[in-house]
Amino acid sequence: MVHFLSIALIGMVPLASVAQQTSLLDIHSLPKKQVYGVAYLTALAVSDGGTPVVALLDLRAGDVVPPHATARGLRLLTVLTGDLSWGDGKTVDPTKETVYPAGSILTLPAGVYHWAAARSNDVRIQLVVLDEAPVPAVQEQMQ
Repeated sequence: MVHFLSIALIGMVPLASVAQQTSLLDIHSLPKKQVYGVAYLTALAVSDGGTPVVALLDLRAGDVVPPHATARGLRLLTVLTGDLSWGDGKTVDPTKETVYPAGSILTLPAGVYHWAAARSNDVRIQLVVLDEAPVPAVQEQMQ
């Protein structure tokens, strides 16, 4: 995943500004934007249209991102920290949530209504938006 992310980020940065060595990002110094009234999004890479294609999403303990769907792109979500409570559908129902611990990787096709919650602790998710098809082994697991 790190290799893929590095390639994706390098491909989106103008060649003149690419460092000649590995760089550690200070994510605390990057701009954050509140989304869905509760979560904070830190864009790491954007499309030509300016929409995030690689981002961090932070939820504080107790936060619930309301049900929503996205118009395009397959999302790959990696739970970096905490325990993510996740549900599919148009209505938040904690009894239908699945808890995904840090290290979990989820796929989310465009158009699928879902919600996310940080029920017990702070949660950080890495979000990658793909317009390309995933490899066949990932496609098989999505069925």
